[in-house]
Amino acid sequence: MLKKKLISSVLLPIAIILPALFPLGEATAQKQKKVRPTSLLKARCVKSGIGSARRQKRNVSIGRAVYSSEFYLGPGYRSAALTCNIQPQENVPQTVFQTLNLGFGMRDNNQNSPSVRIQLFLDGRASETITVAPTRAENVSVDVNNVNNVAIEATCSSPTQYCGRVYFYDADLLRDGPNTLDNNNQPPVEPQQPEVPVPPANN
Repeated sequence: MLKKKLISSVLLPIAIILPALFPLGEATAQKQKKVRPTSLLKARCVKSGIGSARRQKRNVSIGRAVYSSEFYLGPGYRSAALTCNIQPQENVPQTVFQTLNLGFGMRDNNQNSPSVRIQLFLDGRASETITVAPTRAENVSVDVNNVNNVAIEATCSSPTQYCGRVYFYDADLLRDGPNTLDNNNQPPVEPQQPEVPVPPANN
């Protein structure tokens, strides 16, 4: 009986101490698996084409739903494009992105506009082509692993009619895998990069 009491007195503190040492093991693992997106607009970007490319935070109605747009491409009668280098600059810690998520659409009040062709280029090679029409929202994910430059080109489908703007409510770069922690158990601070150098919209 004395032996059983002795064993019990030893095991009980261990049973109390072990959960105290590792209270959030599973929760911590799940937290580290969360992937924080990085806006494409934090990359080095330039605009091209006759149309307009503007960074503009604006709520828009697409398909009778409200979306918070970060920027738009306005092809007008021709085309507009935004090209971004998503790799870090020299002397900046390496950040390898795996996926680019894009969400975009044309506003409900542009119903008379012709459709717009959105084409993605990865390091100059055509990747995805999506045709978006007024009142329609589209979403696409592309693999950008080992990709340096991403271009988004909006081209009006009509040679004679004016095409409305395509608003982008999602343009996020994602890294796969858990976020590593530093010695203070704090998430690493991402390097600050210049935002897209396109002028703000006038309206």
